[in-house]
Amino acid sequence: MRRSIWLILVCIISLIPVSCAAEGLLQGVKAEKDAYDLGDKVVFEFALRNTGSTPLTYRFSSSKQFDLWVTQGNDELFRLSRGKMYTQALTHLTLQPGETKTFTAEWDQRDWSGSDVGPGIYTVHAQLTTATNAPLPVTARVKLGASGATIIPITVRLAINSFNQLSGRKVMLMGVYRGWSPDPGDPNTKDGPPVTRSDWAVSDDTGCMYVTGNSKLDPQKDQGTSVGVIGTLQRTDRGQVYMILESINIGTKGK
Repeated sequence: MRRSIWLILVCIISLIPVSCAAEGLLQGVKAEKDAYDLGDKVVFEFALRNTGSTPLTYRFSSSKQFDLWVTQGNDELFRLSRGKMYTQALTHLTLQPGETKTFTAEWDQRDWSGSDVGPGIYTVHAQLTTATNAPLPVTARVKLGASGATIIPITVRLAINSFNQLSGRKVMLMGVYRGWSPDPGDPNTKDGPPVTRSDWAVSDDTGCMYVTGNSKLDPQKDQGTSVGVIGTLQRTDRGQVYMILESINIGTKGK
């Protein structure tokens, strides 16, 4: 009932772009939330409703009945069907008068290369993939990195000096990836990796810090790459401050 009311409202007040086809098909796509923290799983809903008085039947050339993709500007970052295998058999979908069909899809906020996309406003598109005369796609927007949990920009020095105030908060550090070669003269990294031998280091103009979590970078070949790391701060019994990684934005490698 709740989804049916939502579909009717979006067509009336245009909160979500919809397609009200002449034959009575009403479409809408949305994310479950208006905004997500970076790294959170984004869940989309693509809903169809037959607002007419006769059944609507759509035929498909495979088990793929819809597709969903995410863009920012002119760049496509994610497509649900990419890399998926579909049964090559004719299928169909029939909506009785007043019936609603809802598809769901998930996105891990990563692009084609596997990198986190970072904060911003993104557009989700959804469309039935009928064999012929496919209805036009519908779109909606979703914000990443803009929910109630504020991300605090920090430096290494600020992380160390204000650890008690920042503990438990989500923070972002912009710096240079050092792999397994931290600054040998930095007191915050002199004790070595705080969690595992795979912990890696990042530095800025104020100091050096270990990060625990998969960076997807080569600890030797990619040293010198600019990165933005987001996570939470921890401190060892010896007073070493480090970060538990939630997401990483990878920039260019310095000369």
